[in-house]
Amino acid sequence: MAQLRAQRGLDLESLARRSGIRVDLLEALEGGHAVPSLRAIWHLATGLEVPFGALLAHTMLSVAGDPDFRVQRAARGRVIASGDNRFRSRVLYLEGDPRAPEVYDLTLEAGCIEPAEAHAPETFEHIVVTQGAMIVRAGTSETRLEAGDNVFFRADVPHSYENPGMDPTRALLVMSYGHR
Repeated sequence: MAQLRAQRGLDLESLARRSGIRVDLLEALEGGHAVPSLRAIWHLATGLEVPFGALLAHTMLSVAGDPDFRVQRAARGRVIASGDNRFRSRVLYLEGDPRAPEVYDLTLEAGCIEPAEAHAPETFEHIVVTQGAMIVRAGTSETRLEAGDNVFFRADVPHSYENPGMDPTRALLVMSYGHR
């Protein structure tokens, strides 16, 4: 993290403003004295304007026996969950590999609404609903998707995902980042 911050010419105070994370916590993270939550990693990625996976490069999460042919079984994969566990996102890509698109398997329990803060500039999301229904809001736009429907939208604005149904919703989300 310190290297990415230095490459962008940011001091700790600037990164704190951009990420919403206190300076003392940033110092602890850079010093290896604290472990960030996955939500904090998202905030850091936004503040540093880097892909989420870039912060996980060269960690135990990015290790694969053969990174050129990687199989991930359905029961495996790191899961990012909301505090109440009604929104879950399973990572489907090798973190830290710049060749791999960021792909997530989303699950929203019945009635779940998951707000998301704006990501770094020029970040986009492509969502394909595979089961159930989902309402996606991004900025002032809103759409309802059914199984098989998809949406592509700017994710550098506040956005949200909602399951309006009585059964769980499943979807695939692909993150892409514009070039600077």
